[in-house]
Amino acid sequence: MMNTTFRARRSALDILPALNERFSPRAFSDREVTDEELDLLFEAARWAPSSMNEQPWRFLVIRKGGEGHTALLECLSPKNASWADKAPVLIVNMVMRDLSRNGQPNHHARHDLGLALGQFTAQATELGMGLHLLGGFNAEATRKAFQIPEALDIVCITVLGFPGDPDQLPEDLRARELVRSARKPLSELVHIGRLHG
Repeated sequence: MMNTTFRARRSALDILPALNERFSPRAFSDREVTDEELDLLFEAARWAPSSMNEQPWRFLVIRKGGEGHTALLECLSPKNASWADKAPVLIVNMVMRDLSRNGQPNHHARHDLGLALGQFTAQATELGMGLHLLGGFNAEATRKAFQIPEALDIVCITVLGFPGDPDQLPEDLRARELVRSARKPLSELVHIGRLHG
């Protein structure tokens, strides 16, 4: 059931509510994300399309206060760690670099992870959760801390939970939490027949 506390209509068009209401919180509540809820999110990701059905995505789940939590926080940029430590779940998002069928580079692996994370995000929004995808982390420190094999590229970190009170954030982040970022108009993004300057 969708959490109506944080619902906000953003698009003027009638897109799916889980897409329209998605946002990237930095404030998280103390509410736990259950194993059953996590299973739903990863099941949504599992059914994403991928090039040659490689399904190159791999996920390492770290729960707040659990094994690896402190180590992963130390791999984040200090600014990100200052608020991500409140979220109940952190996830290291990775891809298999090479194709399983022939060992050649999979040039579409990160694209496919993006599709899987998109479906994960839509399912999370439908359940009333919010997530923030981070690029501000040290990939090599993460690899070393968790002994991640070289066959996997570490792409980003998901900070996941139920949205919390923005007042718990520092002033600069609080202001950003209360604003839903705009999107470029379709006329700037979509071209029919040929590209325009």
